[in-house]
Amino acid sequence: MTSAFVYVTDKNGYELLQHSAMSLVLSQPTACSIHVYCYKFMPDPSDKFGATLTAFGANVTFRQINNPEIEAHSTFGHVTTPTLLKLSAVTELIEHYDRVIYLDNDVLVFGDLKIGSIVFGNSPVAAVIDMDLSETGALRNTKWSDAAAESFDVGDYFNAGFMIFASENWRGASFPADYSKALSQHDIACLYKVDCTSIDQCALNYTFRKAWLKLPVTYNMQAGAKFTGAWKDAAVRHYCGRRKFLPITAFRNDRRDVRYLSNIRRNLGRPAAPWALWYEIPFRLNVLRKYRSAASMRRFLDALQSSSAISSR
Repeated sequence: MTSAFVYVTDKNGYELLQHSAMSLVLSQPTACSIHVYCYKFMPDPSDKFGATLTAFGANVTFRQINNPEIEAHSTFGHVTTPTLLKLSAVTELIEHYDRVIYLDNDVLVFGDLKIGSIVFGNSPVAAVIDMDLSETGALRNTKWSDAAAESFDVGDYFNAGFMIFASENWRGASFPADYSKALSQHDIACLYKVDCTSIDQCALNYTFRKAWLKLPVTYNMQAGAKFTGAWKDAAVRHYCGRRKFLPITAFRNDRRDVRYLSNIRRNLGRPAAPWALWYEIPFRLNVLRKYRSAASMRRFLDALQSSSAISSR
């Protein structure tokens, strides 16, 4: 089975991407084919990132990306125009690989993804439920977000920061066309959230509604679960939101983060972080401080574990 890993970035996201891609190379048991799609920039000829990954056995390709029709849609906050182009990048690769794995720049991969073991059935894409329990999110009318609500549904809305696409279930031009229509619909009103800024994610959810495979949460443990036990051993950590895995800070990065990022940074030729224990102690204190406020997330994660389509590793 052939697999391709794909990123889409602008110049501002390139530093995070380098750390994410190195985490991928360090964690997978076989050589990775990595495609970096660059929006309105290309790495400097003196940039050593590609050569560094190649030295680890990876096959790295850089190419520019644009799609005027998609780029015409407005973005807000942390959602930038390159984020809208993730499906365009996947579409370019899907005919050449059995599996195409899209990752956001703010994802760190700690464990073997075992892509070949995932049984897709008829699903064109596999992803993890979105863990936004805010009062404006897709789960706002459930017990997980509002104690007065009656629904215990874990939802049918996925997070688009980590997605695996199966080429045998891809429908040619149909999916890109549906996605473009969904983006236009979102410009008028969001079907999922209140005051929504997640334009790409909502459009992807509408495009693949009722057709996506639910992965175990370990494939995309989102930052909302940072102060729960599930965060500790997740194969994939997704630092979605305003604060990313860099810069490394007390109270926000645990020992696992710091050790791994230090290894990543050494391999990238950058200074490593000092003394992981210095970060673990304040992080543990923060976990204790947030224990009560994280109760809904712990219950939600328990429900997700039991509803996943395939078993957690």
